[in-house]
Amino acid sequence: MSVTFTVPDKITTSFVVATDSDPGELPSAVRHRLTGPFAKAAGERLGTPQLEITGFRAAGSPWNLDSVVGADLEEAGRAREAGRHIGVTATLEVADLPFGVQVARSVTRAIAAAVSGIPVDLDTGRVLRARPDPRDAEATGFVLADDWFCARAPLSPTRGQCTADEEEINGCACVELTTRGLRRFGIPELRIADVACAHDLAALNVLRTTAQRLLPHGTRPGEHTTGPVLSLAGSDFSAYWGSGEPMWDDGTVPVHLSQLEPLLLGVGPPADFPDTMNDWLWDDLPPILYELLSCDPDPAHLSFTP
Repeated sequence: MSVTFTVPDKITTSFVVATDSDPGELPSAVRHRLTGPFAKAAGERLGTPQLEITGFRAAGSPWNLDSVVGADLEEAGRAREAGRHIGVTATLEVADLPFGVQVARSVTRAIAAAVSGIPVDLDTGRVLRARPDPRDAEATGFVLADDWFCARAPLSPTRGQCTADEEEINGCACVELTTRGLRRFGIPELRIADVACAHDLAALNVLRTTAQRLLPHGTRPGEHTTGPVLSLAGSDFSAYWGSGEPMWDDGTVPVHLSQLEPLLLGVGPPADFPDTMNDWLWDDLPPILYELLSCDPDPAHLSFTP
């Protein structure tokens, strides 16, 4: 059965800067720190629904940062404990994607630099990673791998305690991954479940590639019907990373999409695959999906504002 989802006319994306500093005059700080293509757009949008900045003391904030996570545990803790929250919210027509969300994130980074704060992406629930060069506010190109979504496992008291043999293809079925952040691009979130711990990276890369394949739907409002079989190509995985060369060239990988909720799709093996999710991941996936955790983008696809 095909899956159907509705791409809205408008989406909303939100960020917060967690800080203990008095933010002062934020618009001037933003204008001072932003350069390149986002500076002009931010100046034109500031104070409109396309770019709203609001500040609250944490005790009265509409944003709950208690579950914020990040690669730097200390930094995430500081975000959770900060005394002030500065929100950056953008309500955008989907035709304005992805540029509009890039403008909002660039402003968030600029504010964080101005107040020595911690920038948080509310759509993913994660602290934004620092750029290698602190002068780089935001990439001018767009690739989905640039921290625009994440995949998280549900909280569990036994998480991380699996004792299954990693050499066993079906040693366990502990892993369930659900994306966060795709809805701001007009497309549903994705989930893959019943995965063995040994196959968690491969499962994550299946979600990454599927998200990239669905991404073009997000700029066209209205009802979209696809699947139930989606064929993933090596060019989809390379596009996710912003790489110019296909990541594999020995055919496509068919995945089955199922409708879990109106804006949540399940991802798994084709309906006629006779064995388990883990057998499918092990038997049918290109080796690169088991190997690649991260990848530097091609400079032609992703550049930075100086």
